[in-house]
Amino acid sequence: MRLLVLGGGGFLGYHVVTAALAAGHEVTVLSRSGQAPVDGVDVVTGDRQGDLSGLRGRTWDAVFDTFNDTGEGAPAIAATTALLAGSVGTYGYVSGMSVYAPTGPEVPDEDGPVRTAGRETDRLQERSLAKLAGEAAVRERFGEQAFFPRVGIMVGPRSDRYTYWPVRLAGALDGSLPRTVLLPGDLDRPVQYSDARDIAAWSVRMLAEGRGGTFNAVGPGRPDTLREVLDACVVAGGGTSLADLDAVVAPEDLMRRLLLGVDEEERPLWFPEDQIPQLAIDSSRALATGLVFSSPIELATATLAWAREAGEAALTDGSFADLEPELVGRVRG
Repeated sequence: MRLLVLGGGGFLGYHVVTAALAAGHEVTVLSRSGQAPVDGVDVVTGDRQGDLSGLRGRTWDAVFDTFNDTGEGAPAIAATTALLAGSVGTYGYVSGMSVYAPTGPEVPDEDGPVRTAGRETDRLQERSLAKLAGEAAVRERFGEQAFFPRVGIMVGPRSDRYTYWPVRLAGALDGSLPRTVLLPGDLDRPVQYSDARDIAAWSVRMLAEGRGGTFNAVGPGRPDTLREVLDACVVAGGGTSLADLDAVVAPEDLMRRLLLGVDEEERPLWFPEDQIPQLAIDSSRALATGLVFSSPIELATATLAWAREAGEAALTDGSFADLEPELVGRVRG
């Protein structure tokens, strides 16, 4: 397959590039800097919101588009799809679980009701409507050859919020960070998350097969609990379980009050995720096509190894860890 990746230097796009190369596909990336994210790819210099001329006159079997969900997204996607119509077979566009209406089913599938514009708005509403507008722009040009993975919280190497945990817990074990660790809420509640490498490998296979359609791709497809995920981070750091640490578990209602001034995108997973209205997402359609998810220990081990290799194994000033001693004191006090 000849694959064009729009956004191959970021998070999911990077993993799509490496998965496609590993599968033997030819990969082209569009880059503003003109720099290749990895060796072995063809680079076209351009700008999604400006110069797309480097894409003209070329053909690919598929494209994978990771363009963001800001208000500027839909016009840029419309311009790209108009340019690539007739030059690309299948168009993959990354959408998200947030497009589902908060008033819909507690566990929506792909046929669940989606958000609509209303008088009240917030950042999540704006992002979700932008994603739906992006889907519509792709669908208008590519019809049944439009492929929409609706993803959720993605984690793994090159991520930020999840990486906090294997780094923080490994530091508690080896003494480089305080041994007392603040943990969120009910440790036995199930959590949904996806290793971006799993989403990438599956998306590459779907594009190579020319598969269109809408698929919820929210992991892990099994009832992992928060305790199991964090235990795996401890094991990756050389311990056995959270019992190895001086753990302070904070009730979620209290954490909501204490973290009012901390943006949800800046909190480690899984402190109160109030932007997620659903109990879970039904991803059975994607699982039936072969989507599989890494185990918690595979995820934690790979992420910690990446953080250490990338020089990100120490939490930087300004991270959530700076707030931790104060929050521990308020919880215990």
